[in-house]
Amino acid sequence: MLRWSALFLVVVICLFFGLAVGEEWINPFTVSDGLESTILWDLRFPRLLTAFAVGGLLALAGAWFQVLLGNPLAEPYVLGVAGSASAGAVTGLMMMPDSAWVMSLGAFIGAWIGIMFVMFFSHLGSNRMLLAGVVLAAFWSAVLALLLALLPEQGLFRAFSWMMGDLSHSDIPVTVLLIAWAIALVCGVMLSRALDMLLLGERHAEALGIDVKKLRQRLLLLASAVTALAVTAAGTIGFVGLVIPHLMRLLFGSLHRAVLPASAIGGGLLLVLADSAARTVIAPAELPVGILTAIIGVPVFLFLLLRRR
Repeated sequence: MLRWSALFLVVVICLFFGLAVGEEWINPFTVSDGLESTILWDLRFPRLLTAFAVGGLLALAGAWFQVLLGNPLAEPYVLGVAGSASAGAVTGLMMMPDSAWVMSLGAFIGAWIGIMFVMFFSHLGSNRMLLAGVVLAAFWSAVLALLLALLPEQGLFRAFSWMMGDLSHSDIPVTVLLIAWAIALVCGVMLSRALDMLLLGERHAEALGIDVKKLRQRLLLLASAVTALAVTAAGTIGFVGLVIPHLMRLLFGSLHRAVLPASAIGGGLLLVLADSAARTVIAPAELPVGILTAIIGVPVFLFLLLRRR
């Protein structure tokens, strides 16, 4: 109970911080009307909710992929899904440079194509599936480089900003992202007992009455849909799905009825803080939020890799 109370306090502090910081400090409790009110409620608040929802979705997807593959290093960015989504987005940008929806649709289709490739290798086992994801990520990087070389100059800035994570121009409504976050969390909690059984191994899970094949299919489709939506909304933001589930398991144990809600909240908080830092470090300019999450995530990934060795 004390840990959940501490997490709730952190939520309140992070949300207040995300609203207040920017090019100038704005106190949400003292704003009534005028320009500050417009900046706070029309610009910062929707962006804060977008960051919270996207971060939570990525963290949930990371937790599911780690159970699905039986590997703590698995997450959407590492599996190449983000790279295929980026290739799809740039393809849409090449077709219609002035249409944000075409770019988002291309990202969504690209994410599913990457997921289909990963599913194709799912019968090889968890470790080989992860290795296939890493190789596919390199392949999508090469495809993306080719597309960028062919992209007209007027689309390069938008493509690069989206590829490095961009929360300022999300074309998916905030309400859709929050509803998706809530649905994903409810689905995860409903599957939490089966996930706990799957951690014991496939044979143990089957002995306890779990249909492992059906569970894996549901997990893969659920994690894939969540990843595609998050990447479409905010671009390529890596390592949230790697860092947060590990941190929540350290804080709340390994039972998924606690890990998944904590990850959904913790992933949102991490992205809110990263986005707030991205808006303020070099203000009035902005850093891509994906750069900050990579700075946090890469050392954690290497540490986990060394410890797993």
